[in-house]
Amino acid sequence: MKYRVLAIYLITAFSFGAGGARNLAIPLYADQLGASRGEIGLLFSTFTITAALLSLPSGLLADRFGRRNLVFTSMLALGLSQLIAGTTHDVRILFATQLLGGVGGGAAQTAVMAALADLVPMERMGRSMGWLTLSMQTGFLGGPAVAGILLRWLTLQQDLLVTTIPVGVALVLSFWVSSTGGRKGVRLEIVRPLRALSAQRGFVGLVIALLAATVLWGTYNAYIPIFGKRGLGLTGTEVGYLLAIQAVVNGATRVPAGRLLDRVSRKSRVVVATTIGFAAGLAVLPHLVGFWVPALLLVITVPMIATAFIAIGLVFVQMATADSRGTVMGVYSAILFLGLGAGPAIFAALMNRSFVFGFTACAIAGALLAALSLLARTQPLRRRRAVVMPPTP
Repeated sequence: MKYRVLAIYLITAFSFGAGGARNLAIPLYADQLGASRGEIGLLFSTFTITAALLSLPSGLLADRFGRRNLVFTSMLALGLSQLIAGTTHDVRILFATQLLGGVGGGAAQTAVMAALADLVPMERMGRSMGWLTLSMQTGFLGGPAVAGILLRWLTLQQDLLVTTIPVGVALVLSFWVSSTGGRKGVRLEIVRPLRALSAQRGFVGLVIALLAATVLWGTYNAYIPIFGKRGLGLTGTEVGYLLAIQAVVNGATRVPAGRLLDRVSRKSRVVVATTIGFAAGLAVLPHLVGFWVPALLLVITVPMIATAFIAIGLVFVQMATADSRGTVMGVYSAILFLGLGAGPAIFAALMNRSFVFGFTACAIAGALLAALSLLARTQPLRRRRAVVMPPTP
């Protein structure tokens, strides 16, 4: 079992590493091709909204055909989309590659989380989620850092092609993922698990909390490369270093936060406080210049949003039953990608006017949503273990 868990962590690190490099190179390349700020934000939204729409179907497929098959297929889609992006000179084709990448991204997120939930006991799920998201942030550290450094010698197109290599490594590792979840001869069932999930106390508040965190995080990630260049006055390499610093502190937060959250019965207040803290930092960010002060701000605020995401993901896992984990993780991924994509799209017009307007409006919206989630109760007052089936050993 341990080598299968390790395979999940490595696949996550390599695929998110390629994704981090993509998030740096695509906006800069689109800007080079003449795309507007709004179009650059919509490129990010195209990826994430596609992933959102396909996450729930991907969860159903993971329950029906197994986690391994879905991970393998998702890596193929991600790799192919990035290769095409590195060979085009047309912004319209970049949008098409973001669509294909979104297909792979939504499926990958759902499959690896369901596979991990199959293997890890519930009492250790917090720390395991911490390790999983640490793997994500390790990828986000290595990807932008390597991509930014390579820009000293490579063009943006060449950078995209070279940073597709980690997806190929993840593709090979997908053969070590457990095939759990395949149920031949059983029809795809969606209504029953969704009804059971939505009926649980605190579900509505949990969805609102996830939307608050993802709208903030998605808007930040979509615009930070171009903001770093035009707003902070940094070079492409310096933007890569800024994202790398952010990823280091993000990753360093994950495992300690996961261990702590395993011991916390009420996670709603943690989610609200940390989300609002990050929103405050986002509102301050566009008023800064240079490298070190923005880096310090990110060191302080990024761990807050990291803790919020772990807490929300952990509650989703706790709400799932053994035979519906793929579907529940599909719901989680769908809401996550929807929020990540909606933020950049909603605030695109304001970003075209001013980074101050765009980031401030996003910060206010995220903080208000977080407060609203507390009123709706982001989780039950007590853990209801009786309705949660333990994961497969």
